Amino acid sequence: MAEISDDTKVTVPLRNLIGLGGALVIATAAYVTLNSRITTLEHGQSIQDMTIRENAAFVREWPLGLRGALPDDLIQNAKIMALEEQTLEVRELRTKINELEIETGQCNKNG
Repeated sequence: MAEISDDTKVTVPLRNLIGLGGALVIATAAYVTLNSRITTLEHGQSIQDMTIRENAAFVREWPLGLRGALPDDLIQNAKIMALEEQTLEVRELRTKINELEIETGQCNKNG
């Protein structure tokens, strides 16, 4: 085997150097591509985890009234409250009518 010294020369064909450079470029591009894909997937997973946590919290807290009400529930509740007010008004009117009938002596015998 030849001894290695300061005067030792190495000859490498130009096409091998070009191939080595091309392989380095391809390996670097593959690494960058894989790294960016993994980063994108990790980010998407973290966003999905946050959404799932938020939805789970909403499902737990909404029935307890900790998260407010949905718009449809607000409309429905407003209609129920309006009907309850009207029912109270009708009861008050019935009471007044009965009082007037008693005062005038025309009390309804059927009920």
